[in-house]
Amino acid sequence: MLNKTIYLLRHSQSVYNQIGIIQGSVDTPLSKEGRDEVKKMAKVFKKFELKNIVHSPLERAKQTASFINEQLNLPMTVKEDLKEMDFGEWSAEAKVEHWDQYRSEFFGSGKPPPGGESKGGLFKRVVEAVHEICLEVDDDPILIVAHGMVNRVLLGEWFTNSTEKEIRLLKMGNLALYEIEVKYDVDRILPKKHKYIDIYNL
Repeated sequence: MLNKTIYLLRHSQSVYNQIGIIQGSVDTPLSKEGRDEVKKMAKVFKKFELKNIVHSPLERAKQTASFINEQLNLPMTVKEDLKEMDFGEWSAEAKVEHWDQYRSEFFGSGKPPPGGESKGGLFKRVVEAVHEICLEVDDDPILIVAHGMVNRVLLGEWFTNSTEKEIRLLKMGNLALYEIEVKYDVDRILPKKHKYIDIYNL
């Protein structure tokens, strides 16, 4: 099997993050603070000797990737299946606190929000997307710019017992970064190890 190193990043602050509204797959841009923050931190990513950037199609991830790439000038591509979890009827409607009351059921049984995506469906979509990235992108390390639930469920399924408590312990603020090593072939991808990187204290 082949090996690759991935840096998995959550986008910078969006306008809905700022006001505490669940956005899910609804397309929202970065807030002014989010734009300023990623511009300020973009130079840090030079330390990782990245070779490629792949991002979600949603504007907040695309903007985050683009601001970082102003410092790196790397090939940058879009991966549709990196988009955020579909929260169904709650998207752009419910406060984050509403999700806080429901998350135990989601992480426990995998039950989706009304009209939304299940934990199992989200994980399957995202792990297939990461596998495709490893097959399609020759040079690594690869920076993948995605979303809070995408990253949390992927890391939780790969590196924890996938309980609510363990998944919630994963640091997942805006611009949260994880280094992940994987091995893969044409048929499957397997996680090897990961670590959280505090980009503010490098």
